[in-house]
Amino acid sequence: MRTLDEAPFVDPFSEEFQADPVPIIDRVRARSWLARTPISALVLGREQVHKLLSDPRLRSALPHLMRLQGVNEGELYDLVASALLSLDGADHARIRSLVSRAFTPRAVEPYRPAMRALAEEIVERFVGAGECEFMADFADHYPIEVMCQLLGVPPEDHLRFARWGDALTHVLSLELSLHLDEVNEALAGLNDYLADLIAERQRRPRQDLVSQLIAAGDDGDRLSPLELGALLGGLLFAGYDTTRNQLALAMTLFCEHPEQWRLLAERPELVAPAVEEVMRVAGVIAVTARVAVEDVELDGWRIPAWSLVSLSLSAANHDPAAFDDPHGFDITAGREQQLTFGAGPHFCLGANLARAEMQEALPVLARRLGPIALAGEPQWRPTITTGIFGPTRLPLRF
Repeated sequence: MRTLDEAPFVDPFSEEFQADPVPIIDRVRARSWLARTPISALVLGREQVHKLLSDPRLRSALPHLMRLQGVNEGELYDLVASALLSLDGADHARIRSLVSRAFTPRAVEPYRPAMRALAEEIVERFVGAGECEFMADFADHYPIEVMCQLLGVPPEDHLRFARWGDALTHVLSLELSLHLDEVNEALAGLNDYLADLIAERQRRPRQDLVSQLIAAGDDGDRLSPLELGALLGGLLFAGYDTTRNQLALAMTLFCEHPEQWRLLAERPELVAPAVEEVMRVAGVIAVTARVAVEDVELDGWRIPAWSLVSLSLSAANHDPAAFDDPHGFDITAGREQQLTFGAGPHFCLGANLARAEMQEALPVLARRLGPIALAGEPQWRPTITTGIFGPTRLPLRF
């Protein structure tokens, strides 16, 4: 049984890795599914990532990462510690069982016409110009407006939710400590707003997601106010930042592969496998972190207890042992076993919602914009510190 200190070393903070991690990961993964970094074990093989995502010996690392940055008490810590991303075992299973029915494919299906109409409305604002800055003109609007519609938030408050969503992206960042004032201010505003919204829905339920989650229960069990607030805050973050960046990554890929964009425009029924292929090739979440609460022995290696374990979803999605032509992009290939949504107990609760948003938006964009190309160099967010992969600026012409 080999130990972690014998694993190949990878420095994700190095200039070489930051410039282009793909050849480094390919080279290391060819030697070993396990590597080590300055701060963690790094799992690169799809089979092992999939196994460990469901392994009870690994627990959520989010509270641990917050404590490392000096956040170990207060409203922010309490909220994050109560979120599904932070919980494991019976606590996680309880909340998941209470709310999962609100996020099934069947539950999400009625939202699709509104998503499609919203995508049409937003595209109409800029399509006549022949060019756009995709983040500012589409991606920054579509997911947050979808989420606000689902929550029953009136249009005049959508901008406030977008600002709170921007600030809360720092919660998963390795630079959280640099943005604490901004995050705490956004959290206070969001909590006050959600408290009023929840109270209003308790008095006058509507056909919206907040009312569904308030009513969700099993044998009298209900979400506590803290649990409900944490869930809604998590939905705002997950429903906004990840989806807007995943849409932008899709557009970047289609600019690089115009024949695939043309195929999607001609055959919109391919949008479901297209979304899966986009998320496999350029998933918005490159790595998810866990903490080993006991020694983990797997496939000839031992990871010691209390190690931080980085599960590379990106490396898993490009593993040649799992996918033919792993770096290729083909929306007809049927390579739909991507892990960007995770697996196991922490499989993304809102996966069906995110899929629906992208499946409704991309055909509208393909039909309305026609052929697309980059109109300048995209600007990219620092993935290694923010945890989210995507552009901050994406100029397109069409």
